[in-house]
Amino acid sequence: MRTVIIGSGIGGLLTASFLAKNGYEITVLEKSPYIGGRFANLSYRGFGLSTGAFHMLPHGEDGPLAHLLKLLNADVRIVNSDPKGMILYEGRTFHYREGWKYLSFTEKAKATKLLLDIKRGKLPVDDPEMSGREWIREKIGDNEFVDLFIKSFLGWADSVLDVPAGELAREIKAALRWGGPGMVRGGCSAITDELVRIVERNGGSILTRRRVVEVDAEGKKVITADGEEFPYDVLVSNIGIKETVELIGRDNFDRDYLGRVDSLKPSEGIKYNVALKGKPRIGNTVVFTLDTERINGYNEPSSLSPELAKEGYTLVMLHHALQSRNVKAEQRKGIEDIYRIFPNLDGEGEILLIQTYLDGNPVNRVASGQTVEDFPIDDVYIVGDAYKPPGGIEVEGIALGVMRTLERLGLGSFSEWYL
Repeated sequence: MRTVIIGSGIGGLLTASFLAKNGYEITVLEKSPYIGGRFANLSYRGFGLSTGAFHMLPHGEDGPLAHLLKLLNADVRIVNSDPKGMILYEGRTFHYREGWKYLSFTEKAKATKLLLDIKRGKLPVDDPEMSGREWIREKIGDNEFVDLFIKSFLGWADSVLDVPAGELAREIKAALRWGGPGMVRGGCSAITDELVRIVERNGGSILTRRRVVEVDAEGKKVITADGEEFPYDVLVSNIGIKETVELIGRDNFDRDYLGRVDSLKPSEGIKYNVALKGKPRIGNTVVFTLDTERINGYNEPSSLSPELAKEGYTLVMLHHALQSRNVKAEQRKGIEDIYRIFPNLDGEGEILLIQTYLDGNPVNRVASGQTVEDFPIDDVYIVGDAYKPPGGIEVEGIALGVMRTLERLGLGSFSEWYL
């Protein structure tokens, strides 16, 4: 069956890998000169940065993405973080479990009950207007530490500072079920490069510098900027719901669907890449930063993969969710935070590169907590960061969306993974 996949991000490559292994005739069209989208390594001044992600998976070797990679027999090594997380608060960095001491006896009891309820599937009503952080305050109490932690977690994990209560509950449920993060040995490209090998080993082709400008859904063909036409029986789009609608033509969709698509909002953020002299300070984990104005968290990818840093240095990646459209002001506040975290930065290292994601290159084309189910054009499927089922954080959400697509194509059952 002829299948065209638009975009070689991790959602497109995952789908392509499964379809190629199941006998589909695969052609992946990528507009960029490189493969992997925002999940690829970026070589810069002797360091292995990334095009977007943090060389880390939200649920490590036990989450949805790792499960799909195992089904593909992908040669990828993921190492779970230990500890699962750390917290910077009141000038001190400590194991996340120590955070309980900032709750009163009553707050601890309420928090324990809430976690048990979530684990059992007792979730809040799905209401997009119900704030997740407000829901936590109602359930536990007006505790500054708890609110700052949730804010930091959401900023790091979702690149937003709040999500609907139902989404937050499912993300907590996911953490309780699948555990904390883990890093990828070799960084992001260790996964996307392996997926490329699987696609090509099974007869698929991946073409770069092929920008798709039109999809003729009636004639079932994709047209690129240089006039090439690629006929399909199945079309998989990894470039976003809004973008796919535009390629097909808005006239082919009803007003209600267009209204839902137009209401989708992206998440946007800034990533800071820092080089520090010497050995890793925190190792394979993530630090949630509660003492900062903008930075939400950071990790050290070279603690697992030393080749990602220049000899004698440690690579640190920090991130913050954008709070305004004044990018220069946001960056200034982020840099001030970096000096709060690393007061001796000028003597110990430097800021290598600042990467800002907004407008046409958001962190996620659709922020967590928003979904539009069932693309209404026959034989067209959406995957990637524009289609993350509830509770799916970043690439784990992309993996859940790929699972749904595979099910619709009759290639497996993944119901036990849905939140």
